[in-house]
Amino acid sequence: MPVLLCSADTVAGQVGLVVKDGPSAYRWRGAVCTGRGPLAVAGGGGGVAFVALSVSDEVLVLDLVRSRVAGRVRVGWAPRGVAEVAGTPYLLVSCAGSDALSVVEVEAGREVVRLVVGREPGALAVSDDGRVGYVCERGAGSVAVLDLTGLLDGRPERVRVVSRTGLGAHAQPRGLVEHDGHLLVACRLMDVLPVVEVASGRVVDSVGLPVPGSGPASVLAVGNGFALVTLERAGVVAVVDLLEYSVTRLFAVGGGPRGLTVDTADQTVYIALARQRSLAVVHLDGVDLSNEDGIPQFEDITVGAGPSGVTVVYTDLLLPESG
Repeated sequence: MPVLLCSADTVAGQVGLVVKDGPSAYRWRGAVCTGRGPLAVAGGGGGVAFVALSVSDEVLVLDLVRSRVAGRVRVGWAPRGVAEVAGTPYLLVSCAGSDALSVVEVEAGREVVRLVVGREPGALAVSDDGRVGYVCERGAGSVAVLDLTGLLDGRPERVRVVSRTGLGAHAQPRGLVEHDGHLLVACRLMDVLPVVEVASGRVVDSVGLPVPGSGPASVLAVGNGFALVTLERAGVVAVVDLLEYSVTRLFAVGGGPRGLTVDTADQTVYIALARQRSLAVVHLDGVDLSNEDGIPQFEDITVGAGPSGVTVVYTDLLLPESG
């Protein structure tokens, strides 16, 4: 099955497309011009991807086979995060300028609900079963838990905020991941990663970061009880043990690491380097993340300029040669 990397290149105003032909074989597919500051990208089914244009009120639908913009959906102002909801025809979009969450019906190509949330919502996450959502409210210094069960029944108007946890007025939460009923949150202005118990909404623990002022940006679970956290100012990725809530090791990856994703088929991680023209590639297959033994294989892939987000799209559709 073809694997496609989609990189939201904020500075270049484009989404770069790279075909993965093998574990270390990458082919530049070309770029789709988007304009207006593409910030986040999420893969969809049927050979499409969704791109949040942060300096607009639109989400673009990209046709990945033809490498073109296939549609535009009007949402709230300054969309910063996009996430598909498993088992439903809906997409969630966080709109920082409108302090709102837009629910988009994908096939109809329209916003069906706009829910008021905390100030400047950004990063989103959705549970595997599509029943629960999580959103970083960056301006409010909080994270909110969303009941998404209405989407499973085709009732988007029933989406609601069920709890909210304050992390501090100046925390600036930028990324989160759920594991075993807890949220691990990356906050730009904190040197720890708060751990929030979803059921109670309480901060029950924290993970100390070994690099002060490192600017945590994004979090990704990579299986076997570990997560990766990009530390933007430090140019490194921290490995977090989700059972012990501790950092086990650091990987230097390059300038300004932000969004990251993983190809679960071979445990290869791709990281958008905002201060470079590339994606960092970290091969974790066979690497013990619990200690500093073993050195992962590192590569990089040249893309546009200033990438902020990246996603992996699996598709059984034929991807023609570029040009």
